Amino acid sequence: MARREKVLSPDIAPEMALTLLEGSSNPADELNPREFEILRLLLDGLGAEEIGKLLNLSPKTVQNAHYQIKAKLGVRSDIELARLAMKLKLIG
Repeated sequence: MARREKVLSPDIAPEMALTLLEGSSNPADELNPREFEILRLLLDGLGAEEIGKLLNLSPKTVQNAHYQIKAKLGVRSDIELARLAMKLKLIG
């Protein structure tokens, strides 16, 4: 008989524990202002080249920031990123 236990992946359990200990309820608080601005523009549907032009950054820098944003927020894909943004009410 299967037990109804919740199981966390070992790769995210330490991050979740630290978040609980630090009392941070919003993972987006981990982003610096530039990363948050890039996140906002990504969520608006802009691509790396468009964001780069708006912020005077190279597309490669935007792509690197995009990767760092996903890593800091603990998501692996843009779909997960959008879902988290919706959950955090960053988008409607």
